[in-house]
Amino acid sequence: MIRIHKPKKAPQKLTRDGKQKCQSHCEAYSLNPSAYENNKEKFDFASSIYAHESVKEALIKAQHQKCYLCERIIGKNGDVEHFRPKGAYQQAQGEPLRYPAYYWLAYTWENLYLSCPSCNSRHKKNLFPLRDPNKRATNHSQRITKEIPLFIDCGKENPEDFIGFRAEYAYAIDGNKRGQITIDYLGLNSEDLIESRRQRLNDLRKLNKILIAAIEDPHNQKLQGLANEIKVHLETSLADSAVFAAAARCAIRTKFQESDLI
Repeated sequence: MIRIHKPKKAPQKLTRDGKQKCQSHCEAYSLNPSAYENNKEKFDFASSIYAHESVKEALIKAQHQKCYLCERIIGKNGDVEHFRPKGAYQQAQGEPLRYPAYYWLAYTWENLYLSCPSCNSRHKKNLFPLRDPNKRATNHSQRITKEIPLFIDCGKENPEDFIGFRAEYAYAIDGNKRGQITIDYLGLNSEDLIESRRQRLNDLRKLNKILIAAIEDPHNQKLQGLANEIKVHLETSLADSAVFAAAARCAIRTKFQESDLI
């Protein structure tokens, strides 16, 4: 995960149609709160609004075509996902679904991200743990400002302050709870993701070895020519647009020595 900088101005589809749809959800809930709390009534969420082409394109651009959780390149194959779930929520894995969730945020720009199907459907699902569940906003008349989410919100916080990498493995910096829960609940150390990171870092490690060889042998013109190209490639791997940028930054910063700790 890395910090994501979305445009402050939301796509018009959200500010116009989304606002109207949100109002209808709030009015429907107010007429019969218990029906929605018992899941006897359901909101008719419009994916044609929150996942509209203009919304998705804006997210693709802001997130450099990457999933906001695992940092894999997904482009148009991603899902428009809700940070705070819209329909139902869970405080912890294995708990029953609770209703309603954050229906009034279903079309809110700050609550939307681009996610790969694996992160969205296999891991995050309806999970949204809070430090104090008793402070959860359960309807539109309550304030989410009282909540302290345990998931890191990469649109408002820098995940690299909470999560670091030892080689391809994510870990919570200083053992902080939010980093650990984000890693565990969202599958940031799932087997397939670890393997993908490992392959990426192995490629960068090989390039780094060539660069070191060039530094140690300054008279080898062939190595010097390669070194200049490798420097550019390694710098590019640190950019926000690069796949697994957070892991690459940790690896290069520690000169790939963290892999010895695994």
